[in-house]
Amino acid sequence: MTSDSKSVHSTSSASTSSKSAASAGDSAANAPASSQSSLGSFLKAILSFTGDLSSLTCPSYLLNGISLLEYGAHWSDYPHVLAEITKATDSEERIKLVTRWFVSTLYGSYNKRVAESNLGEKKPFNPILGEQFFASWDDPEYGETKFVCEQVSHHPPVSAIYFENENAGIYASGHFSQKSKFKNVTMKVVQEGRVTLRMKNSDEIYCLTLPDLDICSILSGKPFLEMNGTTYIRSSKGYTSELQWYPKPYFYGEYHKFDGRIFKDSAAEFTPNDNGNGNGKEQLYTINGKWVAESRYVNLNNGQEGILFDVGAQPSSDIIIKPLESQSELESRFVWHKVSEALASGNYDVASREKTAIEEEQRTLRKQRAEDNIKWEPSMFYWVEDADAEPAVKEAYAYLYAAKESVGKGSWVYKSSLHVAGKRSMSASANASTNASGTQTPSDAFSTAPSSVA
Repeated sequence: MTSDSKSVHSTSSASTSSKSAASAGDSAANAPASSQSSLGSFLKAILSFTGDLSSLTCPSYLLNGISLLEYGAHWSDYPHVLAEITKATDSEERIKLVTRWFVSTLYGSYNKRVAESNLGEKKPFNPILGEQFFASWDDPEYGETKFVCEQVSHHPPVSAIYFENENAGIYASGHFSQKSKFKNVTMKVVQEGRVTLRMKNSDEIYCLTLPDLDICSILSGKPFLEMNGTTYIRSSKGYTSELQWYPKPYFYGEYHKFDGRIFKDSAAEFTPNDNGNGNGKEQLYTINGKWVAESRYVNLNNGQEGILFDVGAQPSSDIIIKPLESQSELESRFVWHKVSEALASGNYDVASREKTAIEEEQRTLRKQRAEDNIKWEPSMFYWVEDADAEPAVKEAYAYLYAAKESVGKGSWVYKSSLHVAGKRSMSASANASTNASGTQTPSDAFSTAPSSVA
């Protein structure tokens, strides 16, 4: 694939600074004339940057024209892969299918924007507080999958997500945020958050951590993402999937490789650095491959081998988003449409002015709420500490605390999740939601009005 052919220039630690400076100069030289000054300042700023990326003022030339909220929709890129989890007849098969689905979400989330264009990864818009994004997908066998996302915090920035296929009886809530630090020529991103997956035909619950990221080649002008560290999936019945991500070394190797294992562990908490069957772990599967291409599994009980997931074997499903004229003032594409239109036409000065106007309006609203002593609350999600969660969720996440600190100690939960409200219409919940400022959320989040396929 395109991403596999990328080459990262090898550098010694002694030459990193000089090559970084040269790359920064090249990037500035390739920018539009009106953007060169702001781009140069931006590149200098990130050399010593630590924190969340939303606090960086990014030149409009480096914006990709969509909100970060839309990235969450990649959890449903392959809705049939999500729905097929419910066909498993036992826990061992189910954890493998959950792992397969998780791997299927990665290409769209972290590589597709670069691999299918001649452009580097660009920065999305920072969602405004209370911003919302709705999408759906149609599958001939499993019907409609729906997705909801809301920006539940601005400082720090946190996005909460929910997706479901009610026909298949599978659904999940989650949230994510990022903390970043620039190291040598790479931005290191720790993704904080989690996803909790449930099914109506099983009482087993799955708790997922998030991968950490490397934003590579920033100073060359064509950044791309690699994954690093370890991701865990823990079931409430003691099954665990452990996936290790490997960035390409400077001098050799390939991009986007990973391996992993699936095992059963009756312990109350994860024990790191145990590669054998010690501490009660029963090894079930090994996994290896590339998360941008094909990955395979081996069943350790019977030696059976097979494809876990193959990105190239099937296209992702078309996402369906309401047309702009049917969206509310809080929906992502409505919020940012003037900036996106200016970026698409190459009018970066207009894009910067429109973006600044949105940000200034948000500052004014925050100041007004502070003066009026009004506490803003999300309209579609609420926070649950792990200590107050149901036992199966509490125990599964308690197991993961020793494995991944960034999983946190609580969850953002969709107010009308199937496990909260039972069988219901997601659009009805949107009708009833009102944010703290009194602005009603979309009257029908998934209306039957003509939709756009993006």
